[in-house]
Amino acid sequence: MEENWSILAHNRAIYSHFLNHFTLEQLNTVPKGFNNNIIWNVAHALVTQQLIMYGMSGVTPLVPKEWIDAYKKGTKPEGDVTHEHVDQIDKALFSSLDQLKDDLGSNLFKNFQLYTTSSKMELKSIETAFPFILFHDGIHIGSVLSLAKLV
Repeated sequence: MEENWSILAHNRAIYSHFLNHFTLEQLNTVPKGFNNNIIWNVAHALVTQQLIMYGMSGVTPLVPKEWIDAYKKGTKPEGDVTHEHVDQIDKALFSSLDQLKDDLGSNLFKNFQLYTTSSKMELKSIETAFPFILFHDGIHIGSVLSLAKLV
């Protein structure tokens, strides 16, 4: 599982790079033909990781409920976010990563419920959920890279 850690940390660093090197206007821009923006993709990836790994294990996610409501599957940006919100998301990318490592080490996720993803992948345990999160991150990093060319 150590390989998963290095990939997840790398993904989080990519997301953080965009949050710290793009203007607030760029992060909030929804280009023509798209239904979301860079900040939404970053926050959505974080929220999805929390909902799948924590939520499907019956554990309260580490991110605020307001974030879950704003960035879960099926949502789209409902307005511009502030610098403060971007900073909070950036900080949570790494604080949640550290906490996840601790929580996995303490076997917190032993009651994982079967979950079938939108792409019809069955997640049966935390051991299958973790690589799925990396796959999901890859999709959204690709979206961020596409959006970055247009903003």
